[in-house]
Amino acid sequence: MESKLILSGLGGQGVVFLTRLLSTTAVSLGYKVMVSETHGMSQRGGSVISHLKINGSEAPLIQRGTADSLVALEVNEAVRNLTFLRRGGAAFVNTEDGLPAELMEHLKRLDIQLHCLAASKIATALGSAAMTNTVMAGFAHPLPIEALRQTISEIAPRGRELNLAALEAGYQASQAENTLPSARWPT
Repeated sequence: MESKLILSGLGGQGVVFLTRLLSTTAVSLGYKVMVSETHGMSQRGGSVISHLKINGSEAPLIQRGTADSLVALEVNEAVRNLTFLRRGGAAFVNTEDGLPAELMEHLKRLDIQLHCLAASKIATALGSAAMTNTVMAGFAHPLPIEALRQTISEIAPRGRELNLAALEAGYQASQAENTLPSARWPT
């Protein structure tokens, strides 16, 4: 089964690390992975988008209206990239206020599941706002959480403990919300 994920945020928020975490984990699990990143003015807070295909086609970019999931590290980037989601897809957004009310009817009409988490607040409470991306990885947990833990230990040895704490905080939030990975992830 194929999974298509859009990862989005602003430069400096860790979209590239999030992409590396997920793609490395998928490869370690034996999946075929295709990644394409778009860096706007990433060093100045511009849009950064990663297209991540797991067991997908050779085409590097995900077409609008076909992504299974969107993981957004910032609300405006979530809004900007919602058009990538397919009918029945899922959006995981770093926000405690949800998305603008005018979008909710559109999401409902397309049966898009919206999962919001104040990941920046959680990361800051852990001691580093830079861990927002890892909190969101745990919240969306697109791959088995144990495999994500193993990958963090391999790719981030210096920040291992903090990254693992952030991953666990996001995962626990997903369990509290009952955000279980469904058929949208590869099996």
